[in-house]
Amino acid sequence: MEFDQINEALQPYPELESPSFLQGMLVGLMCGDANLKESAWIKKILEEADVKSVKESFLVALHELYLETDKTLNGSGFELTLCLPDETESLPARAAMLGQWCEGFLYGMGLAGQSEQKLTGEVAELFRDFGDIARIEIDGLDDPSDQEEADFMQLVEFVKIGVLTINEDLNPVEGSPIMMQDAPTDTLH
Repeated sequence: MEFDQINEALQPYPELESPSFLQGMLVGLMCGDANLKESAWIKKILEEADVKSVKESFLVALHELYLETDKTLNGSGFELTLCLPDETESLPARAAMLGQWCEGFLYGMGLAGQSEQKLTGEVAELFRDFGDIARIEIDGLDDPSDQEEADFMQLVEFVKIGVLTINEDLNPVEGSPIMMQDAPTDTLH
């Protein structure tokens, strides 16, 4: 799902903040509740934002966002893509949206019943780090250097790996045992 596509569907609902916040909330809910159903997520969004009526295009965008996020979060590898503006947007705009993404993630985790007090070890530390990123300072980034751009990309990767770490810790995947086939008992002489 592209940021601009979701942003367009969200225009009538300014209370939902941004596509980044929305996807962050979804990922937080998914990490906090491995059995989250799409209908429960949409209901939470509508309740939290006190939305009374919705357009079909909005529901279609939410459906696509849910499917894509579920596939990339619970997929076979490091496929998670954060819903952020593309590189043609200014660094301050992208940094602000990364902050909103982390804010949404923490909000979603809270809605799922997860809090910093309940978490331990690396997961609790990542939770605090996401809180710091949610309060990102964008002043002075108007004319970013190559180093600031590289730092931002590293921060995005840190968030992605952090989310995957949190998800794996809270929702470990049960591996199925490897079954060895018996060697054939008939041998040719």
